Amino acid sequence: MSHAWRPVFVVLAAIVFFLVARVILVPSDFSAKNGDYKYQWHRLSSEQYWKDFPVKHKGMEFCGMCHVPILEKLKGGGHQNVQCENCHAMFNPEKKSHPIDLKEISGYLLNIGTDRSRELCKRCHAELPYRPSTYTDPKKGTVKFKMIDPDKHNPSMECAMCHDVHSAGFKTAAK
Repeated sequence: MSHAWRPVFVVLAAIVFFLVARVILVPSDFSAKNGDYKYQWHRLSSEQYWKDFPVKHKGMEFCGMCHVPILEKLKGGGHQNVQCENCHAMFNPEKKSHPIDLKEISGYLLNIGTDRSRELCKRCHAELPYRPSTYTDPKKGTVKFKMIDPDKHNPSMECAMCHDVHSAGFKTAAK
């Protein structure tokens, strides 16, 4: 046999190995439901599990049932499309500070609190080389994203000392 056939046999063996491994590892009910091959790939047997899976993030509508003034302030500001849990979900149970136990009353699964740290604001507003300087708002078109250099812009202060985070503007002096 010629030495030229050896690579062909290696490639064929790799293909056979891949196909056998796929049959063993991929569940038989993994398919594209309704023929939509772009988004519908999943295990058909797990549909009920995900339908019964508890929702953790309930969004602005849930928070707005009690916090109407804050929701009104959000509507006119730059954070109107940011869901409350983006800033108020506390993953450290010791930091939770919501006065009502939402888990007991409504089955809400997250700890809610107020994080006024500079690090929270920097998640979205720090200038990073890979972050675009504009975003597209369906109502306003192209909008310049307000970013800062955290090393130069008041590095020793928390953002909430000057900025009203719900209206996404500067705090106004009390009259």
